[in-house]
Amino acid sequence: MNPAVEQGPSVGRRSTSRGGFTLVETMVATVLLTMIILGILQVLIGSYRVAAKARYADHARYVIKSLADQFMKQYNKDPSGATLPLFTVTLDTSNNIVPLGSGMAWTNTDGTPGFISTDGTVFYVLLGDNSGAPITASVSREVCFLDPTTGNRLTTLGSGADGVVMEGDFSITYQYLGVQVPMQTITAVRAIP
Repeated sequence: MNPAVEQGPSVGRRSTSRGGFTLVETMVATVLLTMIILGILQVLIGSYRVAAKARYADHARYVIKSLADQFMKQYNKDPSGATLPLFTVTLDTSNNIVPLGSGMAWTNTDGTPGFISTDGTVFYVLLGDNSGAPITASVSREVCFLDPTTGNRLTTLGSGADGVVMEGDFSITYQYLGVQVPMQTITAVRAIP
């Protein structure tokens, strides 16, 4: 063999040293990487939704707990002796207690007040108004008299040695992502001399 003549690669044989990836390998790697990134993105979006739902639920509990605290600590009458709306028992024609929105006061974190529906049955507040994605929640309260000895609900004024015993049930409901969230209720019981 003449050393001056170089021999080229043999036809039909692949060289063992490669310079890069083929187009098919690059496309497969891109598809796999895209699928992995989309999977991670779905998990992140799901965890964000779970965290947001928990924030709304915490805010809802805070609202009705605050209203129940008002019920527990406020005087039940104004200076003229009239019963304040928060403590008013409302009955329908069958002597069933009617949930109302009247008598409640709430200021949203953006400074706007909560407002009552035109029929007076529901009080509206904003949940998550400081997060940039507020949800309007419906709050109602149901107030009744209790028999001081048995704890049973009464449709008329009950009194005993401890005075009048009242129960206030404060409920809140709202929708998250188009799905109705189960109603949350807090009950407060107080004696009024």
